Amino acid sequence: MELLEPKRLFILTLSLFVFTVAYSQNKDDDRIYWSDRQKLIVDDFGIKTRNLESGATSADFAIDYDVSRFNFVSKNFNKNVRNYMIKSTSQIDTTGNVQQYLLYQQTLFNLSEIYARELRKALKENRKLLISGTKVADELNWKVMSEFLDRRSKYTQETNSASDPVKQKEWEDQIAYELNELKDFAYGK
Repeated sequence: MELLEPKRLFILTLSLFVFTVAYSQNKDDDRIYWSDRQKLIVDDFGIKTRNLESGATSADFAIDYDVSRFNFVSKNFNKNVRNYMIKSTSQIDTTGNVQQYLLYQQTLFNLSEIYARELRKALKENRKLLISGTKVADELNWKVMSEFLDRRSKYTQETNSASDPVKQKEWEDQIAYELNELKDFAYGK
């Protein structure tokens, strides 16, 4: 096997580093991470439509986690679970009731944050089980995501996608209450 001369080795290493940084930046550039200080805006949606050509609005929310057998002793999984919206696959009709669409998607995002916190809490409570493998985390994630999807559907039906102001306010109040109850499991806490 031929060894690379130092200059070529340096250039190859630098190229791999730049590629890795660019790849990770591109992935993060396509994500809007949940924050209690920042609300969704039209520019957060990668797809802008007109005249309901593909519906009023849709957003792809995701909760990912990084849990291994080596960090099971951690007392806090809050930084290992992230809740975000994927910009490039989320769409909003800019010719319709944009404020209602944003309210609807923000409420769903807030609801998603409840379940991200529930997953953080469940991982903490079951951290000793992670020594045998990450299957436990996958099962907890499946359970939490199933609950989120059921609740998301219920919210959409009860508020008619945020168009019923009385029901919308009830949901917003309940979600705010639950987020506060789970504040110890907010990202970074």
